[in-house]
Amino acid sequence: MVDKILITGANRGIGFEMSKQLGLKNYFVVLGARSLAKGKDACAQLVQAGVPAERLDVVRLDLDDTNSISAAFKQVKQKHPDLNYLINNAGIAGQMGKPALETTAADYRQTLETNFFGTLAVIQNFLPLLQQNHGKIAAITGPFSATKWYNPAAYRVSKIALNALLQTLAVDISDQKLPLSVFGIFPGGVSTDINGYHQGSYMKDVATAAHDILKIILDGQDHNGQIIGADGQVLSGISD
Repeated sequence: MVDKILITGANRGIGFEMSKQLGLKNYFVVLGARSLAKGKDACAQLVQAGVPAERLDVVRLDLDDTNSISAAFKQVKQKHPDLNYLINNAGIAGQMGKPALETTAADYRQTLETNFFGTLAVIQNFLPLLQQNHGKIAAITGPFSATKWYNPAAYRVSKIALNALLQTLAVDISDQKLPLSVFGIFPGGVSTDINGYHQGSYMKDVATAAHDILKIILDGQDHNGQIIGADGQVLSGISD
C-alpha cells in the first residue's frame, strides 16, 4: 500500500521540496495550491526532477477561500479515499519586517485569517477522512516564545495561536481515543521566499528543512499534541 499525502502550499518553498522528496521516495503526493495553474506547473517541475507523474495529483486549495477548501476535500475524498497524511504547510508571512509596536490589528487579523482560521478549516474538513484511515495531521508552525534575533510580530502571533489550536484539538483526540494524531513541527529558521530569503547562521535551506520535517512525520510515532523542533526534540506536549 502506498501512503498518500496532501500538502497545502505545495507549489513553492518547503511545500514543493517536501513534495519532491516524497515523490522520489515513491509516496503519492497531492499538491494543494491556491492556483490550479501554479499547482500544475509545480507537478510538471516535479516530473522533470524525476518524480513519476502517476504518483502526483493537484487540487486547488486556498486557505482564504472556504469554498475551495470544501471543494478540495470532496475532490480528494472521491479520488483518494485512502489519504492518510495531511501536511498543513500553506501560510502567509504578513509584513515580517514591521516592528511589533507598529503592527496594527488589521495586520494581525490578516495573518490569523490565513494561518490560523484557514488551517483550522482545512483540518476540520479533512479530519473525518484522516480518522477513517488512521492518519496523521501535521502543521508547519513556529515557536511559542519571542526571540530578539527575529521578531515578525503578526506572523509569530498567528503561529503561536496555531500551536494552541493543534494541542487543543489533540486533547479531544486523546480523550475520545480517536485513531489519528494532530501535531506541529517548528523547522527553525528557513530561507524561503516567504521571508525574502532571509540569511543568517541560524537559517537553513528548504531541502534541509523539508528533510527534517518529513523525518518526524514519517517516523512511525504518534506525536499527538506535540510541538516538535527540527532536531526531533519535543518543545511542548499535552499535560494531564
